[in-house]
Amino acid sequence: MPDRDPSRIPYRRRQPPPAPRRRPAARPPRPDNHDWYAMRRRRRRRRMGRGLLWAVILILLAAATLAVLWPTLHPADDPARTAPQPAAANAIPEDTRPVVAIDPGHGGVDRGSEGPGFGEYEMTWRTANDLADLLEADGRLRPCLTLTETESQDPDSPRIMPSERARRAAEAGAALLLSIHGNSDPVYGASGYECYAIPVGRDHHDESLRFAQLVAAKFGALGQRLRGADGVKYIFYDQDDNKYERDATDTDVYTDPTFGVLEYAECPAILSEQCFLTDSADVDLLGDEDGCQLAARQYYEAICQWFGLEPAV
Repeated sequence: MPDRDPSRIPYRRRQPPPAPRRRPAARPPRPDNHDWYAMRRRRRRRRMGRGLLWAVILILLAAATLAVLWPTLHPADDPARTAPQPAAANAIPEDTRPVVAIDPGHGGVDRGSEGPGFGEYEMTWRTANDLADLLEADGRLRPCLTLTETESQDPDSPRIMPSERARRAAEAGAALLLSIHGNSDPVYGASGYECYAIPVGRDHHDESLRFAQLVAAKFGALGQRLRGADGVKYIFYDQDDNKYERDATDTDVYTDPTFGVLEYAECPAILSEQCFLTDSADVDLLGDEDGCQLAARQYYEAICQWFGLEPAV
């Protein structure tokens, strides 16, 4: 084989010897079964302990948050809200005074009888308000009018039926009801005082009769002639709507209806015919402005007697 030209022999770099292969590290000797299971149990206990600790922390945080938010979510369960609150300094106390209902007869389109220069509705309204003023000044009883001023004095106001007046008195909690009227007799010129009580055999008759007798006695003491036995009567309407009267001395039971305000009253009640507007002497005594004040005084004193009180004004 011929010799090669050295210039044509390719140069090969000397390659480093290959690195020795690294053997994997020897695995530490495995503990015997007893030590290895004990270690796993210890690790498991540590993990469980940390889990329980975190659970307790989360429960405490949730409880604290709930305690803060509970009054807002459930205001009715908040002791601060459900505890009795002190009454406001300006709270209006409940009025426990016995109520006396005062019914100014007629009113509105129902003008009643005509007096010398005034109508019955005006006399009854004036007397009712004078009586209410006396009761308010006394302070032990609470007056309640069954009509407003408009219902009484406005000629365009509709008539308030007697049954509605009695209902209003009942709604006000009336312990006593007085309906004030004026009498009229242009033909025979009658005069004097009379009133009507709830008839025998009906609810509140006894106390109604007692009140009527007290009122009649007061007007009789003024010199007024008491019509009938003692100024107290019962009145009825027959099936033809005709009126008939009986003195209070009549103890028979009649089933015909009486005056509406008495028929529907839910407490002792009377209807008072204060004076005859067709008699000048009656009007001078009990029908004009001074007479209304005098009549109101008689009603007030009789009401005090009925409640077992001495007049205070």
